[in-house]
Amino acid sequence: MEKYGTALQLYRTTDKTITEICRQCGVSRSGFASYLQRHHRDLMYLRHELAPESDRKKKMYSAKGQTPRSREKYHDAVEACDSEQYIDLNISQIARLYNLDASSLANHMKVHYPEILEQRENERRRCGIADHFHRGARPHMTEAYAAAIEMLQSTDMTIGQAAEACNVSFSGLKQHLLMYHRNLVSERETKRRDGKNRPQIGKTGGTGAVRRSGAANSLKYSEAVELYHSTTLSMKEICAITGNILSAFRTHMRLWHKKLMFERRGAAIPAGASDRTTLRGLKAFRPAVAEKYAPAVEKLKTGSQSVEEIAKEFGFIPEVFRTYLKEHHNALWKKMGMTHLANGKKVLRRCSEKYAEAIEIYRTTPEPLKSIAARLNIAYSSIGSYLRRNMPEIIDEHNQLLLNHTL
Repeated sequence: MEKYGTALQLYRTTDKTITEICRQCGVSRSGFASYLQRHHRDLMYLRHELAPESDRKKKMYSAKGQTPRSREKYHDAVEACDSEQYIDLNISQIARLYNLDASSLANHMKVHYPEILEQRENERRRCGIADHFHRGARPHMTEAYAAAIEMLQSTDMTIGQAAEACNVSFSGLKQHLLMYHRNLVSERETKRRDGKNRPQIGKTGGTGAVRRSGAANSLKYSEAVELYHSTTLSMKEICAITGNILSAFRTHMRLWHKKLMFERRGAAIPAGASDRTTLRGLKAFRPAVAEKYAPAVEKLKTGSQSVEEIAKEFGFIPEVFRTYLKEHHNALWKKMGMTHLANGKKVLRRCSEKYAEAIEIYRTTPEPLKSIAARLNIAYSSIGSYLRRNMPEIIDEHNQLLLNHTL
């Protein structure tokens, strides 16, 4: 890009940092850094003396670790701090020995090598060469950052928000945390990592911000969400009324009102589920469809008509009504569906239950079938046809019983 031509030339031919180059050329640091990452990674690997990588998505270094430049810059001084050969020197003397800024080296050690500092101080005290200088956070700095630290411990505020609320330096608070509250930093990083892997509304996300819908979006979809909650209209019908885009409204509901979507399908969000929990596996359920079939379902429960008869009475397609019953009223469907007799014949469950008492009387007594049907208020032709079609062996048993009774 022509925009970054001068900056790219300086990056290729000088040792200036990206920040210095961007300041000199008047371009955005984040934009130029992104441009290098995308199109000139070979120059970045060359500058940091790293082997070329085929994976263009691989990061140059960890977001929380040292840069290759700082690691190289302070390497020898860190080695000296960790060596017994220089135990009689303090950090400032070691820094001057390697032409480094004493405060910068001390800060680098506190952030990346605190264990070396602690081990070094213990060894100097044991040898009796301690300089009696104050170590750790200074009392006035501890007091200045106390309120901000309390906010970060008890809330999900970012470091920038806490610094602004307490009117303290952002960079100073960040450095104070890295040096003297590493456990808090670790806890917040863990919370962010969990928030990224298992995002939940109202919880900290991967960026450290609490996941919540923006005020503009909430206002934009408020009417549509209310209609979804209080009516049986479909999303398409709601969008036609409110003028919203269907795909955008569906995304909004899945992100911020998934509980309503589960409730409409007659289910509850599983305990501990994240925002990535899907509706997959739940039956598609529309209250409008439930209302449509409600009178027919009620009549099916209380009456003696078949599914097909009731479907025709209410103007439904029998097969569609059967499918609805199977998906949403499975117990009723099983009751109205088919069953197998002892001889393997497949019959309607309601017929099997309706004729069960009459067939048992017919099988065990010599009473005629017409008399049994009249006594139990059953159509003689229907039960006779049912027996001949499905239970001819019962007729044989009854005839044998009559023969024995006559003899």
